[in-house]
Amino acid sequence: MIAVVRSLACVLLLLFGTVVHSTPLTLKFFQTDSRYNYRIDLLKLALDKTAATDGPYLLSPVTEEMTQARGLQSLEMKQEINIAFLSATAEREARFLSVKVPLLQGILGYRIAMIHERQADTFAGIKTLDDLRQLNAGFGSHWADLSILEANQLPVTGVARYPNLFSMLNAGRFDYFPRGINEIYKELEERKPDYPRLTADKGFAFYYPYPVFFYVSKDNQALADRLTRGLEMAKADSSFHQLFMSYHRDTINRARLPERRIFILNNPSLPTDLPRPNTRWWFEEAFRSVRAD
Repeated sequence: MIAVVRSLACVLLLLFGTVVHSTPLTLKFFQTDSRYNYRIDLLKLALDKTAATDGPYLLSPVTEEMTQARGLQSLEMKQEINIAFLSATAEREARFLSVKVPLLQGILGYRIAMIHERQADTFAGIKTLDDLRQLNAGFGSHWADLSILEANQLPVTGVARYPNLFSMLNAGRFDYFPRGINEIYKELEERKPDYPRLTADKGFAFYYPYPVFFYVSKDNQALADRLTRGLEMAKADSSFHQLFMSYHRDTINRARLPERRIFILNNPSLPTDLPRPNTRWWFEEAFRSVRAD
């Protein structure tokens, strides 16, 4: 009788497991343009690493354009969106649950100025942070690091829509557009047909600590745990590192950070208890590239 009960329990367990694993976990996100391709692929990697234990998944990007404010409201209210890829702030840590594995390993905090060619001589003369404070940056009005520029006394014009930043820079509405080194060259290439005279300054960069995490709703601990396990597994077997470098090696080399003046900015909105990125992953690559020349 005991053997029959055990056999029945095993059958029910198998059936229950089959039902759970046959229903994919659906993740809906609003950050869908090419800036986020790496983060989406890293999300896939973390989910793939845990598929055997946690079941299948389905990624479902929102097809309509959605502002960051609306997307984050949807995530907070547990409506359409259930995951976002965000830089860390105290406010976001209070509103959402972060997966505390830095996704971009500090690369987004290194910023190069996108400029118009007509401003090349002006930017060649930038030697100090005070020199840069004489010029005006354009930046997303809803981006978390807008407050970092303002806190460091860098004049900035906030712009609501990301695509408008390129047309306004081209028209001279502001002097430069600070971009992550993982963003700038791709953006210039994509927009070259419309704005062929936009380019990357070659003289300086600035840096502020700016870790990026996966964020889920406050009560979605199960998803946060799954993503944490998946990312840690990917770090352990080096697939995280391989994916990161496949996306960023060319831009790291192209940015030539060791040859630039680096201005260090404070980030007063960054919580002190968050893990810090390991920039050694990729910064050594930049030095190797410069030495090879």
